[in-house]
Parts: sequence; structure tokens; C-alpha cells
Amino acid sequence: MALQPHLINAILHEPWAITPDHVVAFAPLIRDVFNPNLAFERSDPVLPYMAAHAISQEAAAGSAAYPVRKQIRVITISGALTKYDQACGPAGTQTIGGWIREADADPGVDGILLRIDSPGGMVAGTETLAEIIKGTSKPVVAFVDDLAASAGYWLAASADYIIANNSTAQIGSIGVLSSFMDVQPALEKQGVKFHTILAPQSENKTKLFDKVRAGDYEAYKEQVLRPLADKFINHIKSSRPEATELHFKGDVFFAKDLVGSLIDEIGNFQRAVEYTANLAHQNVSSSSQHNNSMSKPEFMRLAKAANVPQLESADGSITLSGEMAEAVETVLEENETAQANLQQQLNARADQQDRITELEGQLQTANNRIAELEKGPGTDSAETINETDAGAGGGDQDDFWSRYHNLKNL
Repeated sequence: MALQPHLINAILHEPWAITPDHVVAFAPLIRDVFNPNLAFERSDPVLPYMAAHAISQEAAAGSAAYPVRKQIRVITISGALTKYDQACGPAGTQTIGGWIREADADPGVDGILLRIDSPGGMVAGTETLAEIIKGTSKPVVAFVDDLAASAGYWLAASADYIIANNSTAQIGSIGVLSSFMDVQPALEKQGVKFHTILAPQSENKTKLFDKVRAGDYEAYKEQVLRPLADKFINHIKSSRPEATELHFKGDVFFAKDLVGSLIDEIGNFQRAVEYTANLAHQNVSSSSQHNNSMSKPEFMRLAKAANVPQLESADGSITLSGEMAEAVETVLEENETAQANLQQQLNARADQQDRITELEGQLQTANNRIAELEKGPGTDSAETINETDAGAGGGDQDDFWSRYHNLKNL
């Protein structure tokens, strides 16, 4: 198998959100990546698949319940995460993001279940994938299948709910690290001579890297790693407000110690499918056709009118209980009724204005007719009108003046 330049570049240069023990464990593999005589067996990633769960739905008051099947798209996120697909490993975050978007747009999919077993991976691509997860219109549940650490937990925390498969599932390692091998001294011993030539305007281009190679890591930590770690931690704080400063030191915890903070519960895979289906059902029940095109500010205004407290969380997401959703729906219906009544009034007023315009036109026509009649005999227009009147009324003068006064009184 040919070497992958993007993978080599990521290993040598990219910051990683990954557990340090996996960095050490992968060291022999990383060494062998550069061995031209070593062949890697190609393996395909686990493709998304469907799982289904039936929910009991009341047909109507007093009638029997009937099952409603919810279709759940299961997407696997496993192994060390990279931005691009690995020819001998799992799918990259770009591909996974595409899968999630497809599932969110598919009318045959009711909810999305992320099956995560990952020690983390590259920072590049992780934030984008996390935003895709948070931005879905359909509910997303993360199922931790033994391990969701570092970038793996970054993705899990973006879901609406987190379920770990057992009490000793490993979760956490919230933080960023960078590890690299400086092979230059070993190559120099073999007679290899390195030359680095900078443009006159680019004197700072290698300054940071030169400090790192010399063992001075402070500038790199402040300029590169701290901003990335801050972004990671702030994402967790907004997604999991129950998390404490204890969780942000880079430690890995057992799931049994995280229920109510970094995760929501411990359960098996079937429980995760069931919970995703229930969320999907609630999502449909709490939404109506009116809400589908409603903007977030409009929805927030209606919620405030319905006295729904603390509607919006710090990350901008909206969570409603059944009672809260009914309250918002009631206000929405009242608003629609008021709008319909107002529209009827506006339509009636428009009809009245049209009638007034029509009568004003008739009055203007009558006034023009009177003005022509008042010109008297001797004018062309008067003679023409007299001839017309004579033809219509048999030349009766009293009848003419009667019609004249009737027109004038209009």
C-alpha cells in the first residue's frame, strides 16, 4: 500500500486531541509507516446502517395503542480520528460529517445514533464535525462503546444525549497535546546535512519550531496548544454545563463516576437505540407544520409569551418538555387566530375602500355629465346630448329637467 502524504503530515506536524497512552502505543506503528518494505493490509471503514425501534402510540382517546417504528441511522466513529479517510483504517471526520448530513436530510431517517469507540485524534476536522452534529435537525445520541476520549469525547458531547455501555467505559482526556520525533540529529550522524533558507522578510517563519527543537516549549504551548484547548474546553462547558474544572485537567474517568456530568446514563446498545427512537418521537410530537418554517427568534418570542422558563441553553440549543411544547403550541394557535381575524378585518376594509372608489368614479361621471348639460344649447356637446335625450325620452322637456335634477342630486 502506498504511503499517504496527508497521514504522514498529520503525524509529524498536527496537534492532536488524543490520550497520551495511545501516542506511546502507536509509536511502533508510526515508525513502521516510514518503512518502505512494510505493506499494510487495506481495510474498509464501518459504513452507516439502520436500526429500528417500535414505539407505542395512542391513536386517540379511548382507543388502543399501535406501534410506530422509528428508523435510526447508526454511524460508527472508531479508532484514531483523522480529517481524511485512512486507506488502512476508519473513515475520516470529513466523510463522517457527510454521513451525518445525509442522515439528517433523509426523510426515511428519524434519528441518528453515533457509536463511538475512539481515543481521539487530530484537532483538524474535529471542531467542524462537532458543529455538524450540533446543527442537525434530528435528535442525535452518542453511545460510548468502551472509549470516548479527547477528540472522541469532543464529538460525543455534541450529541443531545450520551449513554456509556458499561461502568468502566473510559471517558474524558479533555485537552490537547503535540508529540513529534526529531529525526534530524540521527540523520546528521549518518552524514545528512540539512539546509534551511529563509526569505529576507520571513525571519520568524521557523522561530517557533526552532524553540521546540531546542527544548523550549512555552511559546508553542501558549501560541498553539492553549487556544486549541480553550476551544475544546469551552465547547464542553456549553454542551455539558454540569462538568466541573476537575474534568478539564486531561484525566480519563470511568463512566460510573460521570453520570450526570460528562454522560447521562449507563446502558447497552439496544437502550441507546430505544432512547434515540423516543427522542425522535418527541421531536415529531413537539413540532407542527407551522413550526417547520419558523425562525428561532419567532419561536423564542412565542415561548416567552407562553411563560416557558429557561428555554435556551448556553450553547443556543432549545429543549422542551411535553408541557412546555403544549404551552408554546397554545400561544401559536392563539396568535394564528388573532392573525386570521385581523386579516378578515383588513379584507373587509379593502372591500369597503373598493366600493368607495367605485362610487367616487360614478359621482365623477355624473358631475361630468352635468357639466356638459349646463353648457346649454349652442354648443356641439349640448346639441349632441339634447339629441340623445330626445331619442330616449321622446322630447319631453319636463322629463329632461327631472333627469337633470336627479343627476345633479347624485
